[in-house]
Amino acid sequence: MEAMKHLALPVSITWLCLLSVSFVASAGTVKVETTTISTDVCSVLKNPRAFVNQVIRVRGFVYLGEDHMNIADRLCAGRGIELMIKTEAVMKHKDIHHFYVQMNRQGRHGIATITGLFQLDPDPVTPYVLNIQHVKDVVPSH
Repeated sequence: MEAMKHLALPVSITWLCLLSVSFVASAGTVKVETTTISTDVCSVLKNPRAFVNQVIRVRGFVYLGEDHMNIADRLCAGRGIELMIKTEAVMKHKDIHHFYVQMNRQGRHGIATITGLFQLDPDPVTPYVLNIQHVKDVVPSH
């Protein structure tokens, strides 16, 4: 009886260690991969529901207003995608900072490639927004 008490404790500890190791191993293998869809402004505006909750990359004419910003394309003039930055962490990215500096030098408009999460917006005026994650290739518009 005395021997069984001593054996039970090491077996319990062994199972606990194995359980911990398998939990750490399985937690370490979890990967969240996002696929970025390269598209154009007109395609997104033509069928916005197809892009909801997708990370998209678009290139177009960007306008920075006092209270909003958007990206548009001359091929579907008069319409655009509202742009937003929802977190302070994104504002601190070097590419976002460079984007703002360059856009201000260019009169608050230019051409850029924007990557972000396309989402529904509760505002009926702008039912969809592109939540900016990265910006590249900022150039003046002609």
